Amino acid sequence: MGNTKLISPALLQRHLHKAGYPATRAELIAHARDECERVVGALEQLPDRRYVRPADVSRTFAELASEYLDGMPYPARREDLVSYAERQDAARPVLEALRRIPDRRYDRPEAVSDAIAEEEE
Repeated sequence: MGNTKLISPALLQRHLHKAGYPATRAELIAHARDECERVVGALEQLPDRRYVRPADVSRTFAELASEYLDGMPYPARREDLVSYAERQDAARPVLEALRRIPDRRYDRPEAVSDAIAEEEE
């Protein structure tokens, strides 16, 4: 892997804290460009739309993760979710978000999305 340090959701939110909302993906990238290349890479994974507040960015990362977990058998633990997403070639920010959720049993996809969004806020 070229960049072995993956972005943490906390790092992403720290760099977006002073971004002017509402903001488009391009505006968020422009805000972060001078601060951190890894944050820019994570933001480039987002859909190109307007984000009203930082929580919208967190929720979008949770939605991205759920796409990579389509077909995942539940219940599942964090390690199972990460392994499955890796096999689906999930983007680095998605894998990092999954690695940061609490290590517990998740009974449904919505519980995983909620845990990711909560961890990122």
